[in-house]
Amino acid sequence: MEQRLFSSGKEDYSKIYAIYFPKLVRFSQTYLHSQEDAENLVQDIFLYLWENREQIPSLGNMNAYLFTVVKNRCIDFLRKQVKNGEKKRSLSELEEKELQFKLYSLQKFDENNFSAADIEQLISQAVDSLPARCKEIFILSRMEGLRHKEISERLNISVNTIESQIAIALKKLKVALKDYVPLFIFII
Repeated sequence: MEQRLFSSGKEDYSKIYAIYFPKLVRFSQTYLHSQEDAENLVQDIFLYLWENREQIPSLGNMNAYLFTVVKNRCIDFLRKQVKNGEKKRSLSELEEKELQFKLYSLQKFDENNFSAADIEQLISQAVDSLPARCKEIFILSRMEGLRHKEISERLNISVNTIESQIAIALKKLKVALKDYVPLFIFII
């Protein structure tokens, strides 16, 4: 007997929603640039999943499945923007090229090629490539969840330095993970 997605009902759905909704919104927002569009898109996906829960079998890799669905919906959304004549007229040439690049990168990214261990290794290598102090601050902030003030007190440096170092880390990580844009979402 095949098990279904959300087999224990609303409890499973709520747990999956709480874990994945923020990540999926951040992921889609990097392509859609609108918080509202990103939230609506992800909300529609979760509504679809709930309404069709009886037809969707239990998934081995929930992460890959959800990111694939969001990726495909973002592609559809961007294609509509590209095809929309009014939208084309309002975009500058640079914005049009950026939109095309985002569409291309979304189409090329395949999260099924990455296991959780692969993702962890890529992120770990990128973080390890940071300068020592920058890496230390980034790990305390993003990996250990400390607030800027707590880090400031622990390392005896100013909050402004913390903010500056995190901005530098994010910029360097964005470059290091540029070929894996969705992975960058996991660490911001």
